[in-house]
Amino acid sequence: MTDKKLILWLVDDDEDDRSFFIEGLESLDVNFELREFANGKEPLCFSDANSDIIPDIIFLDLNMPVMNGTECLELIRSHATLKNVIVAMYSTSSSGLDIQCCYEKGANLYVIKPNRFQDLKNCMQKILSMNWSDFLCNFQREHFILKV
Repeated sequence: MTDKKLILWLVDDDEDDRSFFIEGLESLDVNFELREFANGKEPLCFSDANSDIIPDIIFLDLNMPVMNGTECLELIRSHATLKNVIVAMYSTSSSGLDIQCCYEKGANLYVIKPNRFQDLKNCMQKILSMNWSDFLCNFQREHFILKV
């Protein structure tokens, strides 16, 4: 897919969901480095201590302890190092209110967590092969939710 090593962050409190996500990534022909965080506070603290490490994409769950995804998203968008990073919300919630809230707070994409492995692979492949410059320059609200 790409020779460039992608730096990806996954922020999700559910260990099973993180394992499933990793399996999906590993099944693709992609060069990546993944860092996992169990709540919204951890990536912000990590970034403060390691400002030279900037992810290409942050996959951010909504419902987590300590700091939830929308709180984390707000802080990412005001964070000196992370404010321009692609943020893909990655949640089981299909609530219109949750989706609208994430859109308004500056997420770039909303992904409803797939249940089937093939759907997860398709989803990851779409996200990782996306031309983000074009996507963001020509952004249309109807493309905010990734459909697999």
